[in-house]
Amino acid sequence: MRIPVGLLHQIATSLSRAFRKTFQEEYLAAKQNPKKWEAAATSNFGNMDLSEAKKILNLEEVGDIEALQEQTDKLLAMNEKKNPKNQGIGSGYLQSKILNAKERIEYEMNTSEGK
Repeated sequence: MRIPVGLLHQIATSLSRAFRKTFQEEYLAAKQNPKKWEAAATSNFGNMDLSEAKKILNLEEVGDIEALQEQTDKLLAMNEKKNPKNQGIGSGYLQSKILNAKERIEYEMNTSEGK
């Protein structure tokens, strides 16, 4: 089955127009509200909110930096493939979620101290 070149050209043109339109809309939105977009661009924890971060790290309070570090280290070790106790089983995805949760809580701690 061969796809005609004209059809491929039409698909590529449509996709590039859609991408350009989306990019222009996002650019205009960023110009209108730069603080919102600046915060989104500088954070590595994505759309994770504080309650989700606390659930991931199994923390009830976010004020203790030592408990945060201890829990993070424990969970990262549990998901480390190279750890002999894990028998080669581990998840990079879970490790990234743990680190994002830690960053989110640290961010919350830093912003609450600044107030």
